Amino acid sequence: MQPETRTWRPQAFGPRKPKELSNPIVEPAWDGVRILAHAGPEGVRLIDAEGVDLAAAHPEIAEELAGVTRDEALVIDGYLTDQALRSGIGVDFDIDQTPGLGEHMTQFFLGQKAADAMAGRGQIPGRATARTVGQAEASAAAAAAEQVPIAFVAVDLLVLDEDDLRDVPLLERKRLLESVLPEGPRVRRTTFVREPAGSFIITWRALGFGGLAYKEANSRYRPGAVNDDWSLIPMPRR
Repeated sequence: MQPETRTWRPQAFGPRKPKELSNPIVEPAWDGVRILAHAGPEGVRLIDAEGVDLAAAHPEIAEELAGVTRDEALVIDGYLTDQALRSGIGVDFDIDQTPGLGEHMTQFFLGQKAADAMAGRGQIPGRATARTVGQAEASAAAAAAEQVPIAFVAVDLLVLDEDDLRDVPLLERKRLLESVLPEGPRVRRTTFVREPAGSFIITWRALGFGGLAYKEANSRYRPGAVNDDWSLIPMPRR
C-alpha cells in the first residue's frame, strides 16, 4: 500500500443540492464516526477525520477486518456506528450467509452535516461524534451497556492492493467493494439505490435515519477535499 495513504482523510460532502447532481445514487445517511479503514497483511487501522486511530477502541471490528482482508490491502471509507445492528438484525449473522434486501436496509448510516463536512469532520445530524480514542471508548461502552454493538459500515473503496481507485467512477468502486469485502457480524456494506428512491426513503425514515446522501454515479474520490459531486440533506418528512 502506498505510504501516502496514511495521510488521507475522508472526502467531504459539497454544498450542491441533489437536483443539481447528474445521475446520482442515493444512500441513507448513518449515525456514527466517519473513518478510513486501512486493512491488509500489515494490520488494521481505523483512522478518523482528525487522524486518530480508533482500532484499539474497537478490537472486534479490527479483528474481523483483519480476517477478511488478510490477503489484500484495502482502504475503505465508512462509519463506526451502532445503527447497523440496533434493530437486532444481523446480531447472529452467519459470515457465510448473504443478507437479503431487508437486512441491507438496516445497514445504511448517517453521514456528515454539510457544514461540518466542509471542516473535514464526521459529525452527524442529531448525534454527537467521538473524535478521540477516549471518547470512542466511552461511546463503545455506552453502546455495550445498551447491548447494541458497534459495527463498521463500508461505503466506498479507495485502494485495492497496489491499485489506486480514486479516479475510478463511484459505481465501479462500489462493485469492487462488494467483491472484496464480505459481510459479517461487525462489518457491513451500505446499500444504495437510484432515483426514484421514494419507497426506500420511507423505509429508511421509519428505521430512524436522519438524512440522505446523494452521490454522482461517476464521481471520483478526493481524500480530505470537498467534493461537489456529493450532497448530504436532512431526511425528507414525506
